[in-house]
Amino acid sequence: MDVLAIQLRHAWPGFTLALDLALGSEIVVLLGQSGAGKTLTLRAVAGLFRPAAGRIVLNGRVLFDSRAGIHLPPQARRVGYVPQGYALFPHLTVFQNVAYGIRGQPRTVVAKQVGELLELTGLEHLAHRRPRELSGGQQQRVALARALAVRPEALLLDEPLSALDAPTRSELRTVLRALQRRVGVPMLFVTHDLSEATFLADRIAVLADGRLLQVGPPAELLARPAHVQVARLAGVRNILPGRVQAVERDAVHVLVGERTLVARPRPASVPLAAGQAVYVCLRGERITLVLPERADVPRSNLARGVIVGEYGDGIAAIVRLRLDGPRLAPERDYDLELELPMYVYERLGLATARTWTISIHRDALHLLPAG
Repeated sequence: MDVLAIQLRHAWPGFTLALDLALGSEIVVLLGQSGAGKTLTLRAVAGLFRPAAGRIVLNGRVLFDSRAGIHLPPQARRVGYVPQGYALFPHLTVFQNVAYGIRGQPRTVVAKQVGELLELTGLEHLAHRRPRELSGGQQQRVALARALAVRPEALLLDEPLSALDAPTRSELRTVLRALQRRVGVPMLFVTHDLSEATFLADRIAVLADGRLLQVGPPAELLARPAHVQVARLAGVRNILPGRVQAVERDAVHVLVGERTLVARPRPASVPLAAGQAVYVCLRGERITLVLPERADVPRSNLARGVIVGEYGDGIAAIVRLRLDGPRLAPERDYDLELELPMYVYERLGLATARTWTISIHRDALHLLPAG
């Protein structure tokens, strides 16, 4: 059952926001690059921006309806909003910041509610400190507790973890998931960080140039992006133009550059035909390096090549491979990027062992019709 239904239409010169999205009691991550319309969407739901057209309904209450002339003010929406930068009051204590959103209640009730929220977010020992005395992660928890103080029916978070260091981000992702499960309200979370999106989301909604390109579970977007822009945002390292040569019952033959690859057919709802232009999407971690002692095992899409470059972040290594013979990308100095855990890179000795046979399973190739 939909708890929060969002329909937005608004046009500016050179940009149009046109979005239809429904949330249940779940975390939906709005993923997209800067300027995609993510923050505008949150501000519209929060009541801080009035779209030209659309309708927003939360638990059966109409928050906005352009045709009916309804536009509830932010304080009447029962929506918790954590903006970028947290917007804490610097002269108030943690307790006072959290209590700010609780209006018209006796002091004893306010104290009880704030105490529960501080305990929920792990801040009870910091109640009398001011924001300047807190770490970035602690400030984020205060902003979240303040958003929860209004007893919201929905939570909106605008890149709340972007300014934090990696260990703090990791810790707070876990906190956010646990909090959402506990309070049970829809959470709309904005980020441009793929790892953050895949960790937090029940579903990811990919937004580009003001429109939704795909909405689905993280695993679905990673394995089967519906659009080239989604593939790029989902971290697909190899996106190559190709042309279908033949379609068989259990195989699609695609010419990519100078080499033919064999992929699994797409679902019947999106058939491919011989001669059709496509994009071939291949995640770097789904390319197999064939060990010499396993060379006799039957495999798909075998090729041999040499490593011509690599880079990494200490956790994963990205290896660039140029194929021998027919090339997949003859216009550049490498054909494919492989992604390996750093320990695998080191264990296989890839810094010195530069020539390898690779295999690409048919299921690893995802074909998108061009255009």
